[in-house]
Amino acid sequence: MLHEAEHLLKEFVAYVEDGEKRQNVLSLYLVVDPSEEANQADTPAWQIFLRNALTEIENQLDSEQVKQWKTVRLSDTSEKTEWARVRLRLENYLDSYRAQGKTLVLFISPEQLLAYELPVRLRNHIHYGWMQIKDFLYALDEYEQHLIVLFAQDKARAVSLFLGASANDVTANLDQTWQRKDSRKTAHSAQIARRNDEFDRRFARYIADEINQYFVEDQDVDRVVLGGNVQLAHAVRAFLHPSVARKVISVAKIPFEAAPHEIADLIRSTAYTAERDHELLLVQDTIGMAKAGKRAALGLADVNQALEMYAVNLLILPYPIETPILMGIVDELLVKALYSGSQIEFVRGEAAELLLAEGGIAAQLYYTVN
Repeated sequence: MLHEAEHLLKEFVAYVEDGEKRQNVLSLYLVVDPSEEANQADTPAWQIFLRNALTEIENQLDSEQVKQWKTVRLSDTSEKTEWARVRLRLENYLDSYRAQGKTLVLFISPEQLLAYELPVRLRNHIHYGWMQIKDFLYALDEYEQHLIVLFAQDKARAVSLFLGASANDVTANLDQTWQRKDSRKTAHSAQIARRNDEFDRRFARYIADEINQYFVEDQDVDRVVLGGNVQLAHAVRAFLHPSVARKVISVAKIPFEAAPHEIADLIRSTAYTAERDHELLLVQDTIGMAKAGKRAALGLADVNQALEMYAVNLLILPYPIETPILMGIVDELLVKALYSGSQIEFVRGEAAELLLAEGGIAAQLYYTVN
């Protein structure tokens, strides 16, 4: 998960804690990626979409509210100016906005604006009413950050990728090379071999320490892949801290100089399998706990009750959400979960099918709820 983005969203949800306020929020998903040809025109495609979408919304609102946004003050607290203040906040933000990421996500209430640029592409979408946060949360869950460390004889390269299994989209967040520093002197072959082995061990320890430190500084990385020189990769893995070593999903033959998109293609299948296996085990364990009367809940009624009691540690949902009973209420459930500090996990494939057979929604709890 992108913890900074989730934290910001939780702050926004806490601010608009009144249920009625959450029903007057403009939710915007805009594909602003500057590398897309359609966004390189004099008027970028995302601006055209936004202009047309705002017109559609305003055609359904009271004409007086629509007119007011050019003259309203943000300090105004009248209910009659709510849309005007939302629109003014949007215009003020866009006045100085310059696209840097791939998808701009905006949640705007009359009192507050939350903006976040995701490093992956979502679809253009706009909605005024109850906060539409499921696509944003899904992106944080689906597009996980992978750290790929590649080894050559005298150097190591770390590449951090935001990689989604469901799209051919990849963003490199880091590309760094460490050079081995050692001194080799002429000696007998046996001495050279021993010295080289010692250099390898020192280098492996050094790189393992660098990877361990990376995890201290960046809490968003979920998976690690080691590659390049396989012998060195296994040596480094042995020196990793156990909490980091558990995140290693593969030691793969990846060329040291491979471009980020080439690395993504090579590890996508492995990453997909690791994530689906994790999700299936999570759902199986949660269902087992619920049926054994332990700290878990199954089905909408029990999960909603647990949310109302602030008892949910982890909320588990299938994606895409196509069950009629959930479609109309899912954003409300997600807002409740964020407001109460719950973690959220979307599951796909076999895990989603198993979850749908058991009520379509589940939760792991802090304590049992009768």
